[in-house]
Amino acid sequence: MEAEIIAGSVTVLGDFISADAVLPARYSFLAPADMVQHVLTEVSMEANAGVRTRTIIVAGEAFGYGTGRESPARALRAAGVRAIVGGPFSRMFFRNAINNGVLVIDCPELAACGVADGEQLQIDPTGGVIRWKDRTFRTMPAPEIIRRIIASGSLIEYGRALLQADRGASGS
Repeated sequence: MEAEIIAGSVTVLGDFISADAVLPARYSFLAPADMVQHVLTEVSMEANAGVRTRTIIVAGEAFGYGTGRESPARALRAAGVRAIVGGPFSRMFFRNAINNGVLVIDCPELAACGVADGEQLQIDPTGGVIRWKDRTFRTMPAPEIIRRIIASGSLIEYGRALLQADRGASGS
């Protein structure tokens, strides 16, 4: 199972948005569908509305820094975010997002080139190519394991698929 091309409109966010601003700790124990109501409201109501209607975030430097909680990434996924491009990212947030089925791509050049809310991006994780308007940005291709986790929807779902395949192969 491979991650397909991700295409959609973007929500543009700035530099140094902490994981606590993405989703404050007080909302961390809500069901993901309920987290959506609060995701990025600490930044602005426009940011909340953007991620709820657009599939890609273009983020500035250090997006997701701070806490190691997975709930901010889980809330973004529940809102419909499929990819975050920009960075560089907090490494903990990067991993939490991948584990929750959100592709994260380091491409600060894209974040700095003037992409606006609502514009369209196309991301090819296998080829490491991002297209915006008439421009092409080259990035590191996503490793196969990350593409498989994203295609599965989360690390947990990827693990379940592996276990099921293993059970099928062993005849149990």
